[in-house]
Amino acid sequence: MEMPRQIVEKIEALRAEIAALEREAREEIPAQMQSAQAIGPVRENADMYLVAGRAHYVQGRLRDLRHRVESLEKLDAKSIPRERAGYGSILDLVDLETGCPRRFRLVSAEEVDGGGDTCSLLSPVGRSLMGRREGDEVEVRSPGGSRLYRVEVLWTIFDLEEQG
Repeated sequence: MEMPRQIVEKIEALRAEIAALEREAREEIPAQMQSAQAIGPVRENADMYLVAGRAHYVQGRLRDLRHRVESLEKLDAKSIPRERAGYGSILDLVDLETGCPRRFRLVSAEEVDGGGDTCSLLSPVGRSLMGRREGDEVEVRSPGGSRLYRVEVLWTIFDLEEQG
């Protein structure tokens, strides 16, 4: 079974970021280090501390990105549910108390955009929604309290890919 396009595109984006950070670590940071060393002693050199801090950040980010790519490449498309909520799914919910609609898109933690409709699979809400089907009622517990929702519409990553 072929990997969903959304996951392939995510891997490509991560690899592009890795390539940019590797170039920075290989070319830009050493050049900045040389410039900072020319300023004076390390103990009194704020530029050196800034460059060293950036180098440390870049190495950590590279480690995280490589791990994420490795995890996505190991993902078996057959293990992603076709009729239940999983990575990449969009769920339209209705609050059973207020009748208000709510939409969530299940994503990895690094993909959460803060706009309110993306939800990390690792969050309390994301864990509550994993594996749900249309018509399921689900209690979603969050720091703001507990809410009871019904899944009105579910689009899995495969449904979304078919729609293009």
